[in-house]
Amino acid sequence: MLRKPFLNNLLVLAALISITWGSYGLGRIIFPFGVREVSGLPPLSRLNLEPRTDNGITAELAAYYADASRLVFQVRLTGSDGFPDQVMLLDEGGDMINSSVGYGPVGGEPSLYQFDFGIVSPLTVERLAGRLEFSVVTSAGVGEPLARFSFPFDASVHPALTFEPKRSYPSVSGVNILLDRVVITPAYTQVYLCYVKPSGADWGVSSETRLKIGDQQARLDSYSLLFDADYGDVGKGGEPGWTPPVQSGRCVKLGFPVGAADPRSLTLTVPALEQSMPEVIPDDQLAEALKYLKAWEGIEMEWHVVARGAYPEYKKLPAGMNEQQAYRKFIEALGYVYYGQWEFDVQLDPGEEAAPRFTTSTYGMPTPIPLPESEPRVAASLSDTIRTFAISPNRQVIALATLQGVSLYDLNSDALLREMSQLKNVFSLAWSPDGTRLGAGSLPSLTPEGSLPRVVVWDTGTWEVVFTWESGEEATSPFGALAWSPDSQTLAFALLDRRLLVVDIESGKVVSEQTDFLQPPQDITWSPDGSRLIATGDLGYGIRRWRVDTGEAVRLYDPRAGASPIQLAWSPDGERIASGHADGTVCFWTVATNACDGLIYAHQNQVPGLAWSPGGEQLATGGGVIRIWDTVTGRLLTSFGQQENVLYIHLDWLDAHTLVSLETGYADKALTVIRFWDTDTGSVLFEFRGGSGMFGE
Repeated sequence: MLRKPFLNNLLVLAALISITWGSYGLGRIIFPFGVREVSGLPPLSRLNLEPRTDNGITAELAAYYADASRLVFQVRLTGSDGFPDQVMLLDEGGDMINSSVGYGPVGGEPSLYQFDFGIVSPLTVERLAGRLEFSVVTSAGVGEPLARFSFPFDASVHPALTFEPKRSYPSVSGVNILLDRVVITPAYTQVYLCYVKPSGADWGVSSETRLKIGDQQARLDSYSLLFDADYGDVGKGGEPGWTPPVQSGRCVKLGFPVGAADPRSLTLTVPALEQSMPEVIPDDQLAEALKYLKAWEGIEMEWHVVARGAYPEYKKLPAGMNEQQAYRKFIEALGYVYYGQWEFDVQLDPGEEAAPRFTTSTYGMPTPIPLPESEPRVAASLSDTIRTFAISPNRQVIALATLQGVSLYDLNSDALLREMSQLKNVFSLAWSPDGTRLGAGSLPSLTPEGSLPRVVVWDTGTWEVVFTWESGEEATSPFGALAWSPDSQTLAFALLDRRLLVVDIESGKVVSEQTDFLQPPQDITWSPDGSRLIATGDLGYGIRRWRVDTGEAVRLYDPRAGASPIQLAWSPDGERIASGHADGTVCFWTVATNACDGLIYAHQNQVPGLAWSPGGEQLATGGGVIRIWDTVTGRLLTSFGQQENVLYIHLDWLDAHTLVSLETGYADKALTVIRFWDTDTGSVLFEFRGGSGMFGE
């Protein structure tokens, strides 16, 4: 007769069930009865914390690793033969962070334990602060702990990359599985699958499911149920930033303890679906299964039901068969396995995909380069507040908008070329792409009663006014954004009555009009081919994009960007749109699909500055600091300009290595400064200084 101690047998079965099937939120639970294999783990870092001693037992937090999906701590225990128990991670508020934990000795060193935590949803914090808590026991679940420990920690977090293949794979048995999303960190991969269950029972993916990413391979490590139409309550599962792509069937999230910092491909193999073990197996079904196992597989076993579960007792096994293999034969005999062999081969190199797909952030990245202490060259000092700027298409002249009008400076000689004071209180500027015109939007005066907003266009050859548009509605807020068409013939601008007009400058004729914005558009951008416009201010935190010739419009919306867009930028090739939002997120939209398939958690608050590099390989974002991102992978390349109480509200590229920014402050007396940055070093080349002006004035 083959027997194991009752407790071990029951716990092993519980662990197997939690990994293989489960209900909402079940994850891996590895009990410390053996060595846990360490896989897919980058080099660990040290937390310089003093060892702690309780009841003669000393615990030392030796090393750690933290990314958006996986946290690992290695702890050395001396002074006792006990082992860890009740292991958990708590945030600063005392709430548990982890959804699962595996722990056991590391390698052949019995005093060194590894705690491997799984996270429900990828972390969206730059640093994770909290406490690691655990006890030391002589036997799991028996008696009082010998000692208890609590270690505070503050660790940087490696970001996650998100890909959305949306691949569907039908098996020979006819069941379709959809590979919806893949979230990859350097040490962990989470896979989102959706499928229609073979029956109304609780069907999960096989515990033999495997993932290969790069040259690493791992078996299924954790399982969570995100959505099941049969439950009728999606709110029980799911997670922020993800919605079920199906209305029927089931969606699950699988975890694998392998990953990559620069993933290029993955292969996911799901050999079967498996039904979870019911609380009670019908007697006739159980009898038939046991009879089949004995007659055809040479397995003699009994199934014992106890107060807190059930377990198999194996009386005879064929030569070479272990108990895990026998248990699988048992569930097959019960009809709880549905074979299909679904296999997904996905290339993750964005160059091979229809569009880049990622989710990334500043999390775990180095501190931004501070503002240089040395004084840069000052090209000019203005006594008035600088509201905005615009650089001429030939990159030789900069126009500065102030309360007193518009000033033009030569960028090579710093010389003041012209001052145009006939238009006061200018808030927006835009050069036509051919450089022959300069447009400006203003409030002519500041009075308690308000004033009539105006748009003025000058001919840059004669500096005569060639176009004027005056609103018929008084207002005290700035005039809306301006945007020239690529052919320099039409100008788009927003009105305070929540309309947007596109006007032919030569004839003064309105060629396109959009109405019913939720608020006057704050930013407007043309597609490089001149066929479409995009604008902020649409309903439901959306972005409106429309064809200028027909007026046909679509709305771009993604729930992950949970606040209104305030800045827009069309990529130079016209294939993507970047949007900066009031909650600090940046969406990369693919024009062909209207999908935000690249998401950056760029800043803690808002993103009032946004600009593509001339070649489109990089995107600059401005908030409390300037950050430069790789637009293919979403990775943070560099960040600079860190200083207190400053906001970078407008960005533009002078060339591929020079970024221009306008900064203002949150406090009174904060200067307005235009800086020209070397993006390779974070140094300031020169600057224009203006008077004080608080953000939002």
